[in-house]
Amino acid sequence: MRNIIMAFILGTAFTNSLLSGVESVNDGGVSWVFLLIVFPLAALAGLVALLLEHRKKRAPAESRRPDSPNTDQQPEQPR
Repeated sequence: MRNIIMAFILGTAFTNSLLSGVESVNDGGVSWVFLLIVFPLAALAGLVALLLEHRKKRAPAESRRPDSPNTDQQPEQPR
């Protein structure tokens, strides 16, 4: 559940910074560099880190299944 909430927050931060950056460029503001480059990159880095963390947790769980192709166990034969 934490990963879903964090992904939503980071995605919202990414979108809001891009929209604010475009508005800042149109208004002639000086903070457009942060809003269009720095903050979106930080949000994307957070999303990538979250995805990698999720994949690390998921990979060992899949290898523990008895029907997983990554294990050396033979499938059970019906009797």
